[in-house]
Amino acid sequence: MKISQVIINGKILPTNSASLGIDDLSIVRGYAIFDYFKTIDNRAIFLEDNLDRFYHSAKQMDLIVPFSRDQIREQIYTLMKVNDIPSSGIKILLTGGYSIDGYTITTPNVIITQSELNRNLTNEQNGIRLITFPYHRPFGTVKSIDYVMGIQALKKARKQGADDVVYALNNQLSECPRANIFIVDQFGTVITPEKDILAGITRKHVIEIAKNITSVEIRDVSLEDMANASEAFITSTTKNITPVIAIDDIKYGSSPGQVTTRLQEAFEVLTFKNYGVPIVKA
Repeated sequence: MKISQVIINGKILPTNSASLGIDDLSIVRGYAIFDYFKTIDNRAIFLEDNLDRFYHSAKQMDLIVPFSRDQIREQIYTLMKVNDIPSSGIKILLTGGYSIDGYTITTPNVIITQSELNRNLTNEQNGIRLITFPYHRPFGTVKSIDYVMGIQALKKARKQGADDVVYALNNQLSECPRANIFIVDQFGTVITPEKDILAGITRKHVIEIAKNITSVEIRDVSLEDMANASEAFITSTTKNITPVIAIDDIKYGSSPGQVTTRLQEAFEVLTFKNYGVPIVKA
């Protein structure tokens, strides 16, 4: 069996021998940021958007990336060539560095990993169920490695027969732990939260697609908006556009709505046509 490779600080290493010192702030304090994108047929999808966000997150967390954008891109392409995993997810991790006092940021470590990524076509076709969870991420615009509350929230969701949660605090929806949230109102307008959330790459492109299909509003989304919506869906690199058929006791139907379906079809053309596996409609 072929052993996949990783890149740590510019050096290629076998995954099974790669390591990080225990005094790195990512381990000691959970202080690190990352970004994640997918490849289809060995093509990096939306890579430049992800690099934009990676450097933005680093700046917000006072982390200096020890490589230029061109160098990071070159390392990514090198890793893709060496591993040859056509459909994959690639993570770029930037840590707080090795800290003598366990608190002070030092020279960050950069780790780039790649692993196989398969679509969950069942969820994309049939939809998922969410529950609301009272929380809002600190540093909402940063893609940090802090998923403590997301992991705890998922346990609660599964106990209630749901697939995941959507954060809702002070009567406002924000996002899911690993995805952005959208609703569609009774008039067919696509609405998504605006403030202090992660700027999802899939979200960005779905918003642009939606503008060619219907009206779009980027604004505060209340629990009342959620209750009165006719459709809902989430977006992310791994989930693409996944319909939401229920949130708490609010049901949006037993199958994806018309607006969601049209957006799925348009997004399919943008990202998967000619080099990915299409959604097979039942």
